[in-house]
Amino acid sequence: MPACKILFFLLALFISCGQCNELKYGQVGGEVSMDCGVSQNSDVEWKLDNILIMKIDGKTGTSRKGPSHIRNRANVSGGKLKVSRLETGDAGVYSCSQTGKRYTLHIVSVSVFAKPGPVLVQSSSAELHCDITGHPNTEVQWMSPSNDKKDDKKQVIHLKSVTSKDDGQWTCLIKDDLKFSLKLTVVAGLQTTAVEVSEGGKIVLPCSLPQRVSQPVVGGKWTADHLPTVSFPTLKNTETKGLHWSGENSSKVTFTSEQLNIKYDVTLINAQRSDEGQYVCTVEFEGGVKLTAEMNLTVVTDAKPSGGKEVIKKKGKTPTGGGLWKNEVFGLQLWIWIAVGASSVVLIVLIIVTVLVRQRNKRMKKRVKKLRSMRQPLTAKDYCRCRAESEVELVEQERPLPVPRQQHNPRTRTAGSNHTIEKSRVQDY
Repeated sequence: MPACKILFFLLALFISCGQCNELKYGQVGGEVSMDCGVSQNSDVEWKLDNILIMKIDGKTGTSRKGPSHIRNRANVSGGKLKVSRLETGDAGVYSCSQTGKRYTLHIVSVSVFAKPGPVLVQSSSAELHCDITGHPNTEVQWMSPSNDKKDDKKQVIHLKSVTSKDDGQWTCLIKDDLKFSLKLTVVAGLQTTAVEVSEGGKIVLPCSLPQRVSQPVVGGKWTADHLPTVSFPTLKNTETKGLHWSGENSSKVTFTSEQLNIKYDVTLINAQRSDEGQYVCTVEFEGGVKLTAEMNLTVVTDAKPSGGKEVIKKKGKTPTGGGLWKNEVFGLQLWIWIAVGASSVVLIVLIIVTVLVRQRNKRMKKRVKKLRSMRQPLTAKDYCRCRAESEVELVEQERPLPVPRQQHNPRTRTAGSNHTIEKSRVQDY
C-alpha cells in the first residue's frame, strides 16, 4: 500500500509538472521566444491568458489567427512562438494546448549604469546597477570583462578599489533571456605637477590623461580662484573640429588651436607675483563624469623654471632644443610628419620613374617588332635575277679593254692614208 501511494504521488507530480509555469523576461521593444516541445508536423495552438493567438494545422501547414491583440506580431514555426516589438500589455501567461507548457512572461524595462559614472579613477569604488522596473528582487547574473561570473546575484553590485582588470565590458544577464552591457573605463587620473617660473616669463601649465580612453571627452576647463579676471579657454568636442580649446588668446593665457587628444596644457605668459597660487584642470567625459587635478604655480626672481616648460624669447635667437620641430600636430611631433611627407614624395617619384621606364621599353619593343615585320624574305625569282646580274657584271669585268687601232701596226704612223686603209682591209680578209 505505501508503494502504491508513492507511485501515485510521483505520477501526480509528473502530470502537474506539465502544467508548471516557466518564468521568462522580455524588454519593451524586444523579442521573446517560447517552445511548445512538439515535432515539426504536429498541430500547435498558442494562447495568451486563454485567448487564442494562433493555431497551426500540422498536416496542411495552414494557420488561423485568433482574437488576441498580439496576433499580428506573433509567428509560429516548428512549435516555437516568437513575439516581436514587445509592449507592456504583452505580459501574461502563454500556453501551448498540445503539451500543456505554460510560460509566465514579464515585460520589463531595464536600466544599466554605473555610479559615479562609466569613467573611474584607479583605486576608487563604484556601483554597477541592472535595475529591473517593478521587479527589484529578481536575481541577475553579472559577468566581468574576463567573463568571470560574480557570486552576488543582486541587481546592484559594489566594486571596491577598481583596477585595470575592471576596465572593459560588464554584462548583466536576466534569466538567460535578456542581456545588457556596460562599458567601464578605469584611468589613473589626470596628471599634473607643480611648476616654477621666473618673473615675467612664460610657463606651460601641464594637464593630461595617462592613456587614451574609450569614453569620449566632451568638455573641460582651467580655473584659478585667485585670478577672477583672467579668461581661460574651455574644452569643446564638435563633429567638425573634434576636441579643441574654445576661446581667445589673452594677454595672460595662450593655447593651441590644434585638435587635442590626451594633453590639455595651456601657457601662462608674463608671470607676476600675483599669479602665484593654485590652478585646477577639469576634464568632463560623456555621461557627466568629471576628473580634476590641482597644481601650484610659484613665481620667483631670476630662478630657473621647474616642472613646466618655460618659453623664453630672446632678440635675434630662437629657442634651443628643437622648439618648432617638437610641436605636436594631431598627436604626433612635427618632425615625424615632415619625415613621412619626404618619404612619400621619394616613393611617388620612384613610382613615376619606374612607370616611365616601362612605357619606354614597351615602345622600343613595339618599334623593333614593326621593323622586323617590314623586312620581306627573298623569293626564288629574286634570287635568280640577282645571280644573273652578278654574273654579267663579272664577265664584263674579265673582258680585256680593246687596244687602240693606232697600236696594231707601228708602220702605219708614217704611211699615207690610202696605204693604211688597204692594209687594214687585207688584214680583215
